[in-house]
Amino acid sequence: MKISDTLIIGGGPAGLYASFYAGLRGMSVQIIEHHPELGGKLNIYPEKIIWDIGGIPPAPAQDIKNDMIEQAKTFNPGISVSTTCETITKHEDYFEVITDNGIFYSKTIIIASGRGIFTPTRLKVEGADKFEISNLHYTVKRFARFKDRHVLISGGGNTAIDWAAEISNIAASVTMICRSDAMRGHEAMAEELHRRDIDIQFNRCIDHLTPNEAGDRIEYVVLDDGSQVAVDDVLVSHGYDSNCAFLEAMEDQFDFNEHQMLKTEHMVDTTVPGIFACGDQVEYDNKVRLIAGCFSEAAQAANHAKLFLDEDALAEGMVSSHNEVFAEKNKELMKRM
Repeated sequence: MKISDTLIIGGGPAGLYASFYAGLRGMSVQIIEHHPELGGKLNIYPEKIIWDIGGIPPAPAQDIKNDMIEQAKTFNPGISVSTTCETITKHEDYFEVITDNGIFYSKTIIIASGRGIFTPTRLKVEGADKFEISNLHYTVKRFARFKDRHVLISGGGNTAIDWAAEISNIAASVTMICRSDAMRGHEAMAEELHRRDIDIQFNRCIDHLTPNEAGDRIEYVVLDDGSQVAVDDVLVSHGYDSNCAFLEAMEDQFDFNEHQMLKTEHMVDTTVPGIFACGDQVEYDNKVRLIAGCFSEAAQAANHAKLFLDEDALAEGMVSSHNEVFAEKNKELMKRM
């Protein structure tokens, strides 16, 4: 059987950078990802502009994702998408990882599964599901599809606020309803919405949906106060449902906080020797919850995995400006430039 040096569970930003850095450390790498494509939550908002990665100019999430995937592939890891981890069994010298797409073996494991398998929380209104193929949306792939349309957005968090801000630039109208008496998103963005031509209604939620005559599209949204809003599209941002069955199956072996996040020591060490963790699934003192923050965690996870395999190894990888592994790659890049 083929045993990799490390197996990374999750192909979001943390898992992708862990793949690069583990490869840099000379480790053989296998990535498994539940979703059909790599990139994690960046796939939810591909056109959203990402500003807060150090040294990277603001760019759409799709571009950031593509660059991260290209970097992750630098040292030719094995990659298996549409592959869900079900159980992890520790043997004397390796781990056996059973998935719905076969069995993998590895000497170490890096958990980078985010907050688990995420799916948008569906609108809890009778018959709503039949409109998901027409004009009820839980993600936004392209803002341009809402040009000159009447759009209702339900939600008050950062995602809903971002949608409203972007769509208001091109839509015929935007109505935003929030179940509470205030938005939960960042204050600056919420304040910006109030300066735009957006109808914002607090303490309101969707009561039911009225279809068109053909019954295949939403024509009116009826709110809980009885008022009606004529719509071309409805966007729902009520958060995400997530699960991480393999972690739940190992609940007695890991240390979790009250939110079912892994509590780690030294940033990435779990309570199971040989299993390390990074990204949104991890909780420790002074954690920085940014994409940029997960890069340091991913590198640390790879370093700790390397030391687990070889206690005489260097504590960290050599920086690229002095690392001979990049000599040929630098020549190729210079030719292209």
